[in-house]
Amino acid sequence: MMNYIWALILLASLTYSALSGRIGVFGQAMMNSSSEAVTFIISLSGVMAMWSGLMNIAEKTGFINKISRALTPITRLLFPHQKDPETLSCIVMSFMSNIFGTGNSSTVFALRTMEKLDAQNHYGDTASNDMCTFAVVNMAFAPIIPIVTIQLREELGSADPYSVVLPCLISSAATVIVSVIVCKILERRF
Repeated sequence: MMNYIWALILLASLTYSALSGRIGVFGQAMMNSSSEAVTFIISLSGVMAMWSGLMNIAEKTGFINKISRALTPITRLLFPHQKDPETLSCIVMSFMSNIFGTGNSSTVFALRTMEKLDAQNHYGDTASNDMCTFAVVNMAFAPIIPIVTIQLREELGSADPYSVVLPCLISSAATVIVSVIVCKILERRF
């Protein structure tokens, strides 16, 4: 579906630029955008590699397990039936990646978590409550410290690139609280 939407946007832009006699501007804008996209992706990949490396080091040194134990009251609230420490560590790593606004790194940990939760669910056709809660809460996280957004704002010359931190904190808290409440209500119904 997204391919059709992108194709439609590209076709509409091309048609408009041709009809308005600005096809040269369209071509130049495409070339500039492509160049800027490559530069941005390269700089973004550095941040992602650094964050993924830090999370890997934190996992290998046992730091994530310590954080998992410290967050036990929260993880017990969200996942009361979850006892596997490795699964809880994966959950925490995914949440931590989201908290720091590096969602691409979070994807790796989220997939690993879902694999573990699915195995505990005996690869059933219906998702377990833990799987549903994890998916909803993980998607509800808005980054508390949006590293990628701050980097993007700095590169684009923002006067105060860190001004997004407080709104992110407020929106993250609100979405996570509402998501948890909805999950817990639905768990009791079904």
